[in-house]
Amino acid sequence: MVGTLRSWRRSIVGGGLVLLLAAVCPAVRAAANQRIDPWVYAYAGFDHFYNLEYRESIADLKKAVEGEPDNPVLKNFLTNAYLFEELYRLRQLEGNLYSSSNPFLKEKPKPDPERMELIRRRVAEVKELCEARLAKNPRDVDALYALGMTYGIEANYTFTLDKKYLEALRLGSKANELHERVLKLDPTYHDAKLIPGVYQYAVGSIPRSVKWLAFLFGYRGSKTEGIKLLQEAMVNGQWVSSDAAILLAVIYTRENQHAYARQLLHKVSDYFPRNPLLFMEIGRSFEREGKHREALEIYLEAARRLEAGAPGYEEKVPRERLYYEIGSLHQRLGQFDRALRAYGQVTEHTDSDGLLRAYSGLRRGEIYLAQRQRELARAEYERVAALPYEEPRRQAEERLRRLNR
Repeated sequence: MVGTLRSWRRSIVGGGLVLLLAAVCPAVRAAANQRIDPWVYAYAGFDHFYNLEYRESIADLKKAVEGEPDNPVLKNFLTNAYLFEELYRLRQLEGNLYSSSNPFLKEKPKPDPERMELIRRRVAEVKELCEARLAKNPRDVDALYALGMTYGIEANYTFTLDKKYLEALRLGSKANELHERVLKLDPTYHDAKLIPGVYQYAVGSIPRSVKWLAFLFGYRGSKTEGIKLLQEAMVNGQWVSSDAAILLAVIYTRENQHAYARQLLHKVSDYFPRNPLLFMEIGRSFEREGKHREALEIYLEAARRLEAGAPGYEEKVPRERLYYEIGSLHQRLGQFDRALRAYGQVTEHTDSDGLLRAYSGLRRGEIYLAQRQRELARAEYERVAALPYEEPRRQAEERLRRLNR
């Protein structure tokens, strides 16, 4: 992966140089017939995309599409940027999205209707474009690849936002079928291994108790084959190397291969330093493995970057959630004074998330009770009981009753 990422970096940096020359030197523009290769904009858009800079990514990808308006692959990249900007706004990209206990699996997000209409319209347009090309040449691998991408985008929002899991599986199966056709026609089309890799792993992970249902509908999969395909996409893919690396990190975490997951996350995080979610996912990996001191070090480093104004951190890190996590780990490790200070970073900021302020107050009350500082604990519980959040308020009122006995 490192070699692939380095070559991509050269492409992006080289592309930035072309953009600079074209912007400041009319002679260069004239020599190039005033046309910049659309892929220069595309690679710049990719860099912004993986750094969570979706507005800038969309702007660059729009320029790429303007340069090749009939290129369905570029159109898909732009559609995907629109989708991920919405997923990011809805906080669907954070690492605990993949935890089986996460409320994400129970609560349906509320996406912006206009944004979703734009995405659905663009999906339909690319399908029409690809199908017209395939009607003329059924062996058009670029059209097959783009059409599979489109079904993959549709499967993504059908699963994450619409919560229609069987429909998402059907769409994913269609995307997989199209990319398998690409690979039969051209085995070196390594980008087409991403979706089959995800599909193979996902279907291969279906619990035995319901696997018969998948077989009934013709779905087949293998976790081993899925991982192999994703590894090949990561190492050899032209566009999907980072996608494959991030997905493999998720899979390795699910398979309890945490060291492998962290190795990938470190590499991708180093390459996209303005994306703090990738760095903090390393901390979550340590937590899942029960290595709380190591997780705490990652979160403390994230906090240092946040307070130092590191690019990407101030605007992208949910400050109160980070400090709540730091407080929880200090408390778990018996470092109570440090935990109080971390929770105080939440409770003492009126612009913090109200629910997190309430739970931080509960945790501070617990610590004060453990330190036999009953009046300080009472003050925390009284503050929480006055907040309009049912569950923490109920807990605070119960603890106040115990204190008053």
